[in-house]
Amino acid sequence: MVLDIETWEQTFQELMQQEIPWAKWTLMLDRTLQPGCVARGWKQYQQRAFGRFRCSSCQRSWASAQVHVLFHTYWEDGRARGQIVPRGF
Repeated sequence: MVLDIETWEQTFQELMQQEIPWAKWTLMLDRTLQPGCVARGWKQYQQRAFGRFRCSSCQRSWASAQVHVLFHTYWEDGRARGQIVPRGF
């Protein structure tokens, strides 16, 4: 199953609404995000995970336990809003 960014955004907003209903969150992809290059006031989350892939040319699929998850987060407490910036996939 392939999910587009709109589906990811909708799922993200639904889950955040359940966790922190009074807060406003934005999700923005950034293909240039690098580990260790965190802007002031931001936090970094990095982990390995399991993922499934499919070749867009031949449609063959495979699984890997070496998927790197990387995103940066920022929370403005006084304005009750946050930003999540995952590396583009």
